[in-house]
Amino acid sequence: MSHHHHDHDHGHHDHDHSHHDHSHDHGHKHDHDHGHDHTSPKELSFDEKLTILLQHWIDHNKSHQETYDSWADKATGESLPQMAEVLKEISADSNKITEKLEKALGLIKG
Repeated sequence: MSHHHHDHDHGHHDHDHSHHDHSHDHGHKHDHDHGHDHTSPKELSFDEKLTILLQHWIDHNKSHQETYDSWADKATGESLPQMAEVLKEISADSNKITEKLEKALGLIKG
């Protein structure tokens, strides 16, 4: 009587490590190419470098501004009106910086 044939089902104790597949990109692949698919190997001009940098800074600044806004809302929810006020000021200041960056970009693009 081989009555032990049903106790061999302990081979499936959760060995699928699918919860740490490293497909989470860290948000920094904003796949908008900044027009730097220059086929020639020449060094980028100063204007081209600045254009790429300014666009990068503008993107970054906008994403930071959204973060300040959302935390201002959270602070309001936590009954921290002064904190919310300061974060809203930071957000507004960031917006001014973004506008200046866009102005600088406009100078290059002429």
